[in-house]
Amino acid sequence: MDQKFSFSGSLKKLKEYVDSQLELVKLRAIARGSRIIASLVIDVSKILLALLVVFFLAMALAFYLGQLFNNYALGFLAAGGVFALIILLINLTKGKLELVLMDITIRKTLGKWHEEDDHLEEDRLTRLKKKVAKAEKEASEIKQEIENIEDEHEQTAQK
Repeated sequence: MDQKFSFSGSLKKLKEYVDSQLELVKLRAIARGSRIIASLVIDVSKILLALLVVFFLAMALAFYLGQLFNNYALGFLAAGGVFALIILLINLTKGKLELVLMDITIRKTLGKWHEEDDHLEEDRLTRLKKKVAKAEKEASEIKQEIENIEDEHEQTAQK
């Protein structure tokens, strides 16, 4: 089969390869971006629910303190004071708290970004392990065949 080199055919294959690679990059970016957006939607939902829980706990605390003081206005004032103290503590530790939250956000985002790659690497590793096991089995069979041939050869030589 005498095939001649075709410059136009090579350019066509190169263009197809580049187009395929661009499409692959685009699809991976879409998959990763959608995974990150889904994670953000879930996190925002959790934050909103947590705010509702805090609101109801604050109301319960205010009514409880109001009963203790026999004055609901004082109960709500005391509950407000508790939350004012919490806000003050947050402002005092603002720098450290920002660093911790940034670290958590970066880790979560990068974890979601590389999540698909981890699955791909696990699949690749599994496939490679299967290939190694198959190659070891074939090597063992070939070794056994060689030993059988050597045994037959020795038996023929002894006769």
